[in-house]
Amino acid sequence: MSQTTAAASSGGNQALNRAKQWQIALFPFNNAATNVYFAFYTYFTYFAIMYLTGSTAGALAGTIVSASLVLIVSTFTSIFVPLMRVFDGITDPILGGIMDKTRSRFGKFRPFMIIGNIMLAFSLLIMMVFFRALPDSVSAIRWVVYIVAYVIYVLGYTCQCAVTKAGQTCLTNDPKQRSQFVIWNMIGQLGSIVLVNVMAGGVLTNEAICEKGLMVYESSSGKYISDIIAELTVNGGNDVLIGKLNALSLDPNVLYAYNYGAAYGPTFYNIMVPFVIVVSAIYTIMAIAAISGKDRPEFWGVSNESAKLRDYVGIIKHNKEIRWLVLSSGLNKLASTVATSGTVAFLVFGCLMGDYNGLYIPFYVFCFIFMGLFFLWGAKTAGAKGQKRGVSQFTLLAILFYIGVLIMLCIFDPDNAATHLSLFSMEGGFHITINAYTVFFIILYGCGYGAFNCCDQMTIPMVADCTDYETYRSGKYVPGIMGTIFSLIDKIISSLQTLLLQIFIVFLVPGLNALPVEGTPYMDGMKLSAIICFCLLPMAAWAVTVFCMTRYRLSGKKLEEIQAVNAVRKAAVAGGMSMDEAMKTWVTIDQVPTEFIPVKKPRINKKTGEVIVEKDNIFDKIYKKIFTRRESIINEPSVNAVPIPEQYVIRERAEEVSAAVVENATPTEDTSDNEDNK
Repeated sequence: MSQTTAAASSGGNQALNRAKQWQIALFPFNNAATNVYFAFYTYFTYFAIMYLTGSTAGALAGTIVSASLVLIVSTFTSIFVPLMRVFDGITDPILGGIMDKTRSRFGKFRPFMIIGNIMLAFSLLIMMVFFRALPDSVSAIRWVVYIVAYVIYVLGYTCQCAVTKAGQTCLTNDPKQRSQFVIWNMIGQLGSIVLVNVMAGGVLTNEAICEKGLMVYESSSGKYISDIIAELTVNGGNDVLIGKLNALSLDPNVLYAYNYGAAYGPTFYNIMVPFVIVVSAIYTIMAIAAISGKDRPEFWGVSNESAKLRDYVGIIKHNKEIRWLVLSSGLNKLASTVATSGTVAFLVFGCLMGDYNGLYIPFYVFCFIFMGLFFLWGAKTAGAKGQKRGVSQFTLLAILFYIGVLIMLCIFDPDNAATHLSLFSMEGGFHITINAYTVFFIILYGCGYGAFNCCDQMTIPMVADCTDYETYRSGKYVPGIMGTIFSLIDKIISSLQTLLLQIFIVFLVPGLNALPVEGTPYMDGMKLSAIICFCLLPMAAWAVTVFCMTRYRLSGKKLEEIQAVNAVRKAAVAGGMSMDEAMKTWVTIDQVPTEFIPVKKPRINKKTGEVIVEKDNIFDKIYKKIFTRRESIINEPSVNAVPIPEQYVIRERAEEVSAAVVENATPTEDTSDNEDNK
């Protein structure tokens, strides 16, 4: 079959381009493949502190090194990492433009997945294998090698991660299938972020596997200051560290032995580096297999013309939907990174509740249980009624549950044990100590955590919706630039995390000189800091999301129009019509011929054979009242149908096109979410 014929045959199919279930399940593992490296990124900083202090051999042997060198490395990493985020933001749009212009025999997206994963593996091998083999005589080169390796890591991560958002546009445009991303992405999170943290922070801390590290001490007095450097170089600064050492009657200019325990010794990296590389490679292969059947020209939008720089400017200027989505998602990400950061966890579970080790991990487990339940609920809601409906509904639920969490923190009293979180105690043997305060807190926080994580994951397939809208609006297929614009703004906004933590914790709590860590005692002002960082900041971000969703117009009915119009234009262009003529001929769904309109199969009562007509529930009524006011009225499909002119019809595939439309119809009820269907 010729390419033109194949493209035409997909015309009706493109009205509802559906993937097989195994493809939907495996493609999110591209996100898991990059998340494996993202989770391991935490240990890059520790690695730098260990091996950039002037003597790799000394670090391997646990030799005493100068504390001043540790301070230099701490300063370097605190400046270098934010700079790399800026560099990452600059490279995102450039890479998106390259991706949009790519049309290779291996597809548009698969080359970036393969190249990106190879770059990630290569950066890790340079940084954590080759780097350690450099002799002491070239210690200055270690800094250069570390920087180069990290730059390669950033480029590789961007290269592969961009496909997660962009690739969905060709995999499927069925809202029900796109909504399933949140479920499989959660499974991918368990197999990536959680897996790496359990492996690195749990299994490899066993001294039988990794050698025991040295404690930090002052050589003349022999006084131990375990973990002070490790914790302060990450969460404090030079002045804080020197002040701590002086408080212990230690000279900060003398030599100290340091090693960060079994979790950060050379054996740790010898095990984790191949583990991360192999697991990520397996996930990448799974994702490539999922998209291989769809990464072809007939699924790459309408026009074959490459986008130009001015097109990208037009996207930002005229595509209001991506702007509303980026704003809401970016603020959500910022709020969630603050509220779920390790610093806030230390503040709430350690400083306020006094039992970080006994509370944090159990609460983490509870949250994943709630998150799984909400993801199932969210996928079902978004699949039936659209991604916008899902985000709107679960944002409101997150606000509602967090009002309860806010009340729980407000009634907290450091002198009243009844208002403290408590699960179990080991004094006098293991016994349960859970109280009513803890039960209500778990329910409210667990539901709120599940709801806002559901919203965060739903925005990823919404980028694909915005990409389809851009094709409908301008005729350009630019999934790369759309995904990377989203990532760029998201990274810029979320990079404010540390600043907000400093403002609302360090500056707000009198006498606190650094961000709290495990063991930091409760101080006056910490309750207010916890309320702001744990509750008020996320709630403010969700309020912005609610506002943005009232302006965001890509609901279920509008997306139906977008897919139908794109489909008939694509079929006509495949037959030889110019893109400009196709854009002028078909603008709204009433102009689209019937064969390009997906037919939704009604739900049938198996016992009576009657069509099930669902009534609006409370969420439907709230949604229509708040979020559909700005949506334009959609005309009835095909009432003013304009058929494709005879000279542009590829006849030998016409019957297959029509059959494909009916065959691929979504087997769900017609649950419109527009005011015009009231």
